[in-house]
Amino acid sequence: MTDRGVLRPLAVPDPGIPTLAAVLQGKETRTHLLLFAPLAWKLDRLDDIRTRLIKLQKGNRCTLEIAFRTEGGWHYLIGKVYSRDRADVFEAMKKIWQSGINRETQFSIPRPVAYLSSLRLLLQEKVEGMLAKSLLLDGNASQRVEVAERCALWLTRFQALAPQQGKIMDVQRILRHSERRVRFIVDAGVPFADKARKLFQRLTDAPPILDRNAMCAGHGDYKHEHQFLHPQGSTVTFDWDCYDIADPCRDAALFVIYLERLALSGLGSIRKLDSASQAFLETYAAASQPGVAARLPFHKAALYLQEAKRDLGEQHPGWLERAEIMLDEGLRTLGQDNRGYQTCPN
Repeated sequence: MTDRGVLRPLAVPDPGIPTLAAVLQGKETRTHLLLFAPLAWKLDRLDDIRTRLIKLQKGNRCTLEIAFRTEGGWHYLIGKVYSRDRADVFEAMKKIWQSGINRETQFSIPRPVAYLSSLRLLLQEKVEGMLAKSLLLDGNASQRVEVAERCALWLTRFQALAPQQGKIMDVQRILRHSERRVRFIVDAGVPFADKARKLFQRLTDAPPILDRNAMCAGHGDYKHEHQFLHPQGSTVTFDWDCYDIADPCRDAALFVIYLERLALSGLGSIRKLDSASQAFLETYAAASQPGVAARLPFHKAALYLQEAKRDLGEQHPGWLERAEIMLDEGLRTLGQDNRGYQTCPN
C-alpha cells in the first residue's frame, strides 16, 4: 500500500486495458464515488480507497475489489475494468435486476451500482457467500447435488423472468462459430483434427429447430465459477459480460460441460461429477419448458468443440490431451462410436 492508501496489485498495468492504470491510481475513481456515493453511504468525504486484484484477462478486462473508507467504516464494491466501452453490461444488469432477479428474492444477481464511462469501469455490489466451485470440489456427494439443483433452479427462474437482450445465439450463428473453430483446430496440425471435422459434420447433419419465440434471455457463460451460494438459501449469479438471447438449454449445456471440465482438472476424472450433472439436468428439465432433452446434445457437442478450440488456443498444461477428450465427448454425445477418457492426463 502506498502512502496514499492505494494498493497496486499490478507492477505494470496491462497496456491492453488503457484505463486500468487510472483505476489503480484511484484519484478519478474517488471523484466519481463522491458524486454518487453520498446517497448510498451517507458520506460527505472519502478518506481512503484501495484496490485488490481478483482476476486479470490480459487485453480484455480486469476484475478488482474496490474498498473505500468513510466515517462509518469500510465499504466494498467489485469493479470490472474493460478494454473497450461496456456500458451495455451495466444496462443489461439493471434490466435483469428490475425484472425481479434481485436481493429481495432467493435467486438474484449482484446489484449494479454504476458505470464510469471515462474509466470503462463497472461497479457492482460485493456479494458474500460460498463459491459453487468450492463446494463442488470439496463438498460431499449430497452437497454437490444440492449445489447443482440450486444452480438449475436459478437458471429456470432467470429464463422465466429476465428480458431478452444482447446478440442472438441461434443455430446458424453457432454453426458459423463451429466452422471457424474446426478450421483453427485443423490449421493447428494436431493429430486428432479429423475428429473435429467429424464432429462438425454431425452438427450440420441434423441441427435442432427452435422458433425464435421460444428463445429466452441467456447468461452466455453459465458455470460453477459464477455462482455464490448463501447458507440461508439464496443463489447469486455474476459475470454478465456474455449475456445473450439463446435456446434455453444452451446455458444448461454450458453448466454441464464446465462441471465435466472441473471434474477432469480438479478431481482427476471427467465422470467424477456425473451425479451433480444428473441432478442439475433433472431439476432443470422438471422446471423448464419442454424439448430440452431433444436439443441438449446439439448444444453440448457444439460447446465441446468450442472448448477443444479454447484448449488449443490457450495451451495450458495438459491442453493437447484435454482438447482430444473434448472432441471425443462431443462425438459420443452425438452418438459416434468413440472411446471416452476417464482420467485427466498429467
